[in-house]
Amino acid sequence: MDLDARTLDTLDWPAIAAAVAPLCRTLKGARTPLPLASERDDVLTAFRAVQEIAELADLEEVMPLGAISDLSADLARVGQGSTLELLDLHKCASTLVALEHVRVWLVDRAEQAPTLSDLAIPIDIDAELLDHFGDSFTDTGQLNEHRYPEIAELRRTIQGLHGRIRETLDRLVKGRELEGILQDRYVTQRADRYVLPIRAEARRKGLGIVHDTSGSGETVFVEPAEVVELNNKLRLAEGEERRAVARILAALSRLLARYSGPIQRSLNAAVRLDHAQARERLGRQWGGIVPEIGRGGVIDVQEARHPVLVLRELDVVPNDLCLDEVCRGLILSGPNTGGKTVALKTLGSFALLVRAGIPVPARSGRVDCFGTVLADIGDLQSVEGDLSTFSGHVLVLRELLARACSGSLILLDEIAVGTDPAQGGALARSVLETLVDRGARVAVTTHYTDLKAFAAADDRFRNAAVHLEDGKPSYQVRADAVGLSHAFTTARRLGLEPAVVDRAEGHLDASQREVGSLLEELELQRVAALKLRDELEESARRTRQKERELEARWEQIRGKSKVLAEREAGDALARLKAAEDEVRTIIATLQRNPTLQGAGKDLARVRGVMQDVAPVKPVAPTFEPPPRELDVGDRVRIVSLGKAALVTSKPKKGKVEVSIKGLKTRVKLNDLRLLDGTPVAAKKPKPPPPVRADEKVGSLRTERNTCDVRGKRVEEAIDALGVTLDRLVMQNESVCWVLHGHGTGALKTALRRWLKTADLVQSARPANVDEGGDAFTRVEL
Repeated sequence: MDLDARTLDTLDWPAIAAAVAPLCRTLKGARTPLPLASERDDVLTAFRAVQEIAELADLEEVMPLGAISDLSADLARVGQGSTLELLDLHKCASTLVALEHVRVWLVDRAEQAPTLSDLAIPIDIDAELLDHFGDSFTDTGQLNEHRYPEIAELRRTIQGLHGRIRETLDRLVKGRELEGILQDRYVTQRADRYVLPIRAEARRKGLGIVHDTSGSGETVFVEPAEVVELNNKLRLAEGEERRAVARILAALSRLLARYSGPIQRSLNAAVRLDHAQARERLGRQWGGIVPEIGRGGVIDVQEARHPVLVLRELDVVPNDLCLDEVCRGLILSGPNTGGKTVALKTLGSFALLVRAGIPVPARSGRVDCFGTVLADIGDLQSVEGDLSTFSGHVLVLRELLARACSGSLILLDEIAVGTDPAQGGALARSVLETLVDRGARVAVTTHYTDLKAFAAADDRFRNAAVHLEDGKPSYQVRADAVGLSHAFTTARRLGLEPAVVDRAEGHLDASQREVGSLLEELELQRVAALKLRDELEESARRTRQKERELEARWEQIRGKSKVLAEREAGDALARLKAAEDEVRTIIATLQRNPTLQGAGKDLARVRGVMQDVAPVKPVAPTFEPPPRELDVGDRVRIVSLGKAALVTSKPKKGKVEVSIKGLKTRVKLNDLRLLDGTPVAAKKPKPPPPVRADEKVGSLRTERNTCDVRGKRVEEAIDALGVTLDRLVMQNESVCWVLHGHGTGALKTALRRWLKTADLVQSARPANVDEGGDAFTRVEL
């Protein structure tokens, strides 16, 4: 049994490898299997390469690997003494140039990407080889005539002969010598020689050499005597060119064979770079992270998702999974189809992903390098091999025990299944204890009650469970929980006849049914409690987020206020400077003409200047006075105690004596409410102070304090209104007017609903008739 290969298959590694192949940029990279490192240092190197590629990608820089071809077959042929064809050598030349380009590209970025530069060190293309191949071919794949002048000379000779032959034949076709003999007036070729189409009856007139006959027999293709010698010279020149090309191709093939070793090493280095780039792209595709990688045999991941399910674009339920120095064994229980095996496979696939240097699809976590990953998932039952289900599992367990050691990860699905539950549970416990004693990390799925109890009693093991919600799998793994099998519930959900399930339940005795019901009820309550906890945590998270947003917004407003204050201070200084200059001018004038009448006029001017620059005193906000003072005999409620009381004396110094069921005490006035709910006055109400003229002016509607949102969509209107509110608050304005018009009423309704929740708004109401009517909304800031 090849347990390693079976482990890769059962952990869906072929599907992951198949996802990497299309992301490679070279054919050799796509064809070469991803290596699985067994040492932590190699894993760290692989992930450093991935991180450097990600950083380069953020700068929109990509390694130039696309022009590199797989030369393995070509190198094997030249190694056997064969000469490659022109197109194959041109492919080799392009690849050699591309390899050198990659090497130089990474040398230029050695400071940004030192790991990638180290991976490119084996790329070593000899200068002589690169000179010959880099200059031997044109862009179209032909031999470069500048590199090989003898080829250029032969081609010029051939081209000249072609021209002379065509010129002679064109003269014959257009002349009168062959009138009535030519079948048609065109020039063609037969057996690489130029010929003319002649009527069949003229074939014996000695016009030249017959090379072919048409299908109908009415036309013969004759090489005229005038071009026979030219055709012979052309064929000789073409033969000479072919021999010259063959000599060049043979020389290039021998040169390639001489450097086949360094070339192969260079190609292998390019494959490693290509794999690194493909691994980074796959990790980016499924939102993966580079986990922490330690030495203690730990897998502790948060919000882990099975990679193959992510590749299938399914809505994967993430799970937190942990195996570490304390929890060396994980016992997964719960109903069938509930997600136990998926959780088991997620642990195994994460261990393989880390060994391959691929970012894992999780939010965060640590995954150490496990040099050995072995899994028994599925059934080895075989009639031909004389294996039952249990026998097959025992054979796997035998090999697992032989290979278990520190740094190994063992995954077992339904351990010791297929035999008597009591004996199978005992065997399973013994196997798990032995595996953990030998230093392995173990995760198993089971329905054995004894095994769940064992995990609860042994500190080296930890229970975890999947459960049902509303009769359906949640696929959520809960730590420190024991899962029920829910055999009857699962059977009903999967469509087994209800009468059969009911009869099965009837076969249980009363105590079994009672225990099963109690356990199911307990699990439902636990699930409900966990759900409530999650909701409370989410609510707390949203509250903290809202607090951070509000704090950031107030910081922004305070910053803007500081800028405005500095601007206003500058304006005030400018006004003071101007006022000072004007007062000096008035004094100078008075000194020149000191008359009483002039002094009176100048004094009035000075007072005017001082009034212009005098600061405006802030107006204290006004509050509605309380309704009335307390009197002896009033019935009140003490807010802090929630008790009714009777007033027994007049208020004095902010307190009043009250009686609670005969017990007298003194209470602060602001802690009392009359029984009708209204607050208590601390002293006799005073009439409100008269409203100053500048206050009245401040509440009047002007263009400065009006936000016109007519014609805007709701989102645009809210954005515009938010900007206006910010501006008015920073300018110490107290009122904002919103002009939204009537229309359908949708905009007005949406804005008024939004104003109720706006941070800067104290209140908002429709405008009165004298304020503009319902087309406006008045906002108190």
